[in-house]
Amino acid sequence: MRQLLLAVLWAGTACAPFTSELPGVAPVAETTPVASSDDAADDPAIWINDNNPEASLILGTDKQSGLYVYDLKGNERQFLPTGAVNNVDLRQNVSLKDWSGDIAAASNRSNDTITLYEIDNDVVRETGAFPSRIEEPYGLCLGASGGSVIVFVAHKNGALVAYDLDGPTRATYAGRVDLETQLEGCVFDDETGVLYIGEESRGIWKASYAGGEFSTPQLVDETGGDSGVAADVEGLAIYRAADGRKLLVASSQGNDSFALYDMANDGFLGRFKIISGADIDGAEETDGIEATSVPLGPDFPLGVLVVQDGHNRPRGQRQNFKIIDWRDIDAAMTIDE
Repeated sequence: MRQLLLAVLWAGTACAPFTSELPGVAPVAETTPVASSDDAADDPAIWINDNNPEASLILGTDKQSGLYVYDLKGNERQFLPTGAVNNVDLRQNVSLKDWSGDIAAASNRSNDTITLYEIDNDVVRETGAFPSRIEEPYGLCLGASGGSVIVFVAHKNGALVAYDLDGPTRATYAGRVDLETQLEGCVFDDETGVLYIGEESRGIWKASYAGGEFSTPQLVDETGGDSGVAADVEGLAIYRAADGRKLLVASSQGNDSFALYDMANDGFLGRFKIISGADIDGAEETDGIEATSVPLGPDFPLGVLVVQDGHNRPRGQRQNFKIIDWRDIDAAMTIDE
């Protein structure tokens, strides 16, 4: 049995975790860089191939031009020129009225819509779009609850709007919650009906959602506090460990680190960095992230963490996504009993 190394990462004093160097993990693979220059790559999602997990795919946005599809070695499989898509998420094996399958959605700032995609036979295909009620849809995540698939869209004005998907081409407005400042990253726990929201300058919030109703948001962690999380708070992801623990992973962009929380009690567990390895550079100024604990073949028996890299090396390379073996995170952040 493995336990989180709280004695090192959270020693009970405000300064203890931050006076020593954070644990570091190196990527084992990276994607082909996106075609657009400057700040372009943004947010990944992971599609699991149920029949052959080693053939699973990574979807990654180029927020200047479209959606990329990569294999687990980082090779480009597809590019869909669907516009300035910023965040992407997906749900698999869902039923929506007269349609069933695997569906993805992305916030599209080219035309203030949410672009929808179907994933079938390892191929991603654009199926339609629906308009955003507020201009410039920014952050986005999906949830599945009570037989519905919900698209949560976050905005720079602090609004987060929920839509119920009616199928692969349309959706219906379902509700709204407001925070004070710019939002982007979010992730929904399908099992508990809790939505986690990143308010970039303030911290991480959570709110229950069911049937179009949000509970009053509660602050999970604040930037500039004892955890060391630093603005901007960017991507959020959930990792479901084999022992039943659920971990919230957050990109602390302001200090190039990644924070872990125990979702059972919102307890902060520690931070780590993604450092350079022998052949692949680390990750800095990370925007979007995604994680899965599904075994993805012998290379990734505990799943992966995929993160956007804001400064791909060597200098001058366009941005891309880094792939981290979760075993390396586990080894860096845990000890044996």
